[in-house]
Amino acid sequence: MARIAFYRLLVLMALLIAGPLAASTSAHAHGAGWQVEDSAQTKTYGFRYTDGSPMAFAEVVVTTKDGKVWQKARTDRAGQFSLGLGSTSPQDAPSELHLKVADGMGHVVQLTYQPTDTTAVPAGGQKAAGASAMTATTIKGTPALFDLPLWASILFGCSILANLFGGLLLWQRRQIARKPSD
Repeated sequence: MARIAFYRLLVLMALLIAGPLAASTSAHAHGAGWQVEDSAQTKTYGFRYTDGSPMAFAEVVVTTKDGKVWQKARTDRAGQFSLGLGSTSPQDAPSELHLKVADGMGHVVQLTYQPTDTTAVPAGGQKAAGASAMTATTIKGTPALFDLPLWASILFGCSILANLFGGLLLWQRRQIARKPSD
């Protein structure tokens, strides 16, 4: 009887694992980063996921060094946000601005902009390359934990399956060993 229950559990596990794999959907687990385009009056940031797709309509909050909100906005369809301080007098301009971009699904990009400098500093503190040295394909930021190459993803999935079935086999052997012999 225990053997039949085990096989039913095994079939149920296989169906639960294979079910989500039957319908293909796009994956949303990836990191996010930013790139900068500098002009005389504005600084345009392009926010993208590590797969290259834009962080469209993500919420942008720009705060000063003391935590006051300077600007609230959203990125456009292409994932871009422009920060303009051209008409602000130098004495009224904040010395440092903190940008926080969140897409509402867990991806957050934080960086610091200093209006007197042409470089942006990620929230971690390390300096990024100047805007003039950046190309349109350079994205700064931290990749997500699961941005793996295909072979590593396959190996990771096989490891999970092997551990699940190994655990079930150990559980079955323990159940058989506990059973009093007649």
